[in-house]
Amino acid sequence: MVGENISSVDTKGRVLIPQGLRDALSLKAGERVILELDTATKTIHLSPSHEKKLLRLQIMLDDKPGSLASAATSLAEMGVDLVNTHSHSSDRGEKAVWTVDCNPGKATVQDIKANLGKVWAKLLSAEWE
Repeated sequence: MVGENISSVDTKGRVLIPQGLRDALSLKAGERVILELDTATKTIHLSPSHEKKLLRLQIMLDDKPGSLASAATSLAEMGVDLVNTHSHSSDRGEKAVWTVDCNPGKATVQDIKANLGKVWAKLLSAEWE
């Protein structure tokens, strides 16, 4: 059955993705995947990244409605392709942190930092994964 399989975790914490699932997702050896934990259901969701390298951004935002949308729009206007994102309040009602895995296209880290500054967001870090 392709939709559901049972696998086990080895002593190094690795899980084998059965061939039928890899084929269905078009996953090849060495390809990057995104793992997302759903703490409510205690499940892990896996999806192919199909990106060779991703830039991980940590962005500080005001914790108020519209701040995240403004930062996302700022990145979109530069052609930054958001592959995976996660946000959480670091100081409820004051500050939030947004983690972004992206393909920056032609945008440099300096360009991203400057553009985010225009919408009152601060780039905390940028690292290639």
